[in-house]
Amino acid sequence: MWKKTRAILRVVSFAVYVILSFSFYLLIKGILYLLRLPFAYWRNTYMRHLSFVTCFIFNIQVAVKGQAPKAPFFLVCNHLSYLDILPLFMTLNCTFVAKKEIRSWPVLGFMVKHMGVVFVDRKRRSDVIRVNQILTQALNKQQGVVIFPEGTSSSGSKVLPLRSSLLHYPSSHLIEVHAASFYYRTGVNDTPAIDSVCFFGGRHSFMDHFFEMAKNNKIYCELRFAPEAVVESDRKLLTQKLQQKIEHIFTPSSPTESLPTESIKG
Repeated sequence: MWKKTRAILRVVSFAVYVILSFSFYLLIKGILYLLRLPFAYWRNTYMRHLSFVTCFIFNIQVAVKGQAPKAPFFLVCNHLSYLDILPLFMTLNCTFVAKKEIRSWPVLGFMVKHMGVVFVDRKRRSDVIRVNQILTQALNKQQGVVIFPEGTSSSGSKVLPLRSSLLHYPSSHLIEVHAASFYYRTGVNDTPAIDSVCFFGGRHSFMDHFFEMAKNNKIYCELRFAPEAVVESDRKLLTQKLQQKIEHIFTPSSPTESLPTESIKG
C-alpha cells in the first residue's frame, strides 16, 4: 500500500513540477526567439535542472564513471529506459536522435519536441538519410549528439547489435565517436531494475511502466564512458569497434539484483 501511495505522490509532484517549470522554459524560449537570441544555453541549463529535480523526486542516484566528452561530440550508448536521458543531460550538453514513436508519449513526447531532439523513422531508409543531413547542424559548440544505435531499448541482459545507418555522418566526416553504457539497480525490496526500470518489449504502456518505476524506493544508475573515442572512415567497421567498446564497459542487468543495504552514492 505504501509503495502505491509513494508512487502517486511522486508522479503528482513530478507532474506539477514539469507543468510549472516547462511553462517557464517555453516563456523564456519565446522571448529569446522574439529577440533573435540563441537559446541553446538556456535549454542546456533547463534540462540539467529538470534532470536533477527528477532524480531527486524519484530518488535516482547517478554515478558517472570515466571522462565525459565536451561539445561538440558524437556519442553512442546502449539504451535501457526513458530514464537514460537524465544522467546524460546532467553530465553533457547534448541533443538526441530518437525514434519517432517517442513523440506520442504523454508529457515526455511534448517536451522533447521543444528540446531540439531529432526524430527518425527507422523503417524508412530515406528518413535516415534526412537525419544524417540534419546532424551537420546539430553538432556545435553548444551541444553534442547522442544516438542509441541498438534501435530500441532492451532488458540490459546484453548489448544488442548496433545498427550502422546513423553512423554514416561521423564515418564520412572522420569525426570521433565516443561510447558509453548504462546500468541500473533498484533498492532492497524493490522490483528489480530489469522489470521496473528497463522499458522494452512492449510489455507495458508507458504510463503503466512509469507508475511501476515510481514505486521503487531507490534507483541506482551508473553511466560509464569508454576511455577512448573511435575514428573510422568505414561505417561498418566503425559500428563493430563501437560495439566492442560498449560491451567492454557493460554490466548486464540481473533479474534479482538490488542495491545493498548501505547507500551507494554517485
